[in-house]
Amino acid sequence: PLKDQRSINARDNYWYDYFLSKRPSAKGNWRIEQNFWAMEWNRHGTCSENVFNQQNYFNLAKTLMFTYDLTYILFNARSPIQLPWPRVRDVMLAISKFTQARPELRCRYYNNNKILMEVVLCYDVLGKRVINCTRPGNVFC
Repeated sequence: PLKDQRSINARDNYWYDYFLSKRPSAKGNWRIEQNFWAMEWNRHGTCSENVFNQQNYFNLAKTLMFTYDLTYILFNARSPIQLPWPRVRDVMLAISKFTQARPELRCRYYNNNKILMEVVLCYDVLGKRVINCTRPGNVFC
């Protein structure tokens, strides 16, 4: 867990955990307030801990998060995506065409409808290039 409040605030300014009722605090219970980040580190970061420490891993994640402008990819004038109810296949195609790699789309139910909650782009261990996500892209949608 991050122990420095400034680091916590900086991280949450660009990548907020919407399932928390209040902003995390360095003085709070990190098992609750930083549970999402602990899971992310354990699930994804530990495979590269021989290359990055935890702070560097999350710094790289921030950099990679802004590498591709998904709003532009999905909603530019040349996009084939039909709004307001785009098809999963069209979203996958638009992202794959732009990044040259297969993303992973994650959906959740909201008011009895599936909505897109997260787009995952996968990178090599060093974070140098985008690669195909190992699961089929629309597993969660």
